[in-house]
Amino acid sequence: MGRGRLKGKDSPHTVVLTRPYCMDETEVTAGAFAKCVEAGKCEEPHKWDPWASYPRFPNQPANLVNLDKAEAYCAWKGKRVPTEAQWEWAASGGANVEWPWGNEEPTCENKLMDFTPFGAPKSAPGGDVGCRGGGPSDVKSFPAGAKVWPSGKLFDIAGNVWEWTRDMAAPYPKDKQVDPEVIRLPDKPDNIVHIIRGGGWNRSAVGCTVWFRAEATRNYQVPGLGFRCV
Repeated sequence: MGRGRLKGKDSPHTVVLTRPYCMDETEVTAGAFAKCVEAGKCEEPHKWDPWASYPRFPNQPANLVNLDKAEAYCAWKGKRVPTEAQWEWAASGGANVEWPWGNEEPTCENKLMDFTPFGAPKSAPGGDVGCRGGGPSDVKSFPAGAKVWPSGKLFDIAGNVWEWTRDMAAPYPKDKQVDPEVIRLPDKPDNIVHIIRGGGWNRSAVGCTVWFRAEATRNYQVPGLGFRCV
């Protein structure tokens, strides 16, 4: 992991994962999250934003979900939010590529992912509108950009919405890591910063690469952020 391209935050180092795991093929949808709410195991996502997927768009990723709500959903399913290492391995397979499908430059025309060309943090006039005019897309809307594994495909792991990881934000270590554990504080204060991955509909192509790291406080709830489980 690490390409040495993020000003000291991503030192190249070896990570070994010895335990197998499975990852959801899509980001958790608003419709799936609604079932957790109905079961009394999840709090509703924030739903008063114009780009909120819940409850109007059940096939879009559940967005405006903070990390506590994401963890509650995954626990209800007997799963967890992935670690950053699990996320990157799933997205890249350890290959030295830019995006899950390889190195072909994404455009809205080749339909590899939903993103904003020349988007944040250097937005062109007109704002960060994604490939379809704003807001998330239904999951599996960009199948050409899926990460292909022998056991199946991971859809929208680049673009559409950012995805939570369990890891708190910190520069990478420089030495080899084996099954790196996530350091967590017992009281989980809201201002703890976590790593999010994968980019979103309102992010540039660089932000959607398999190596790019961004950060968000665990109480962050925005239209471009969702999650999947392992």
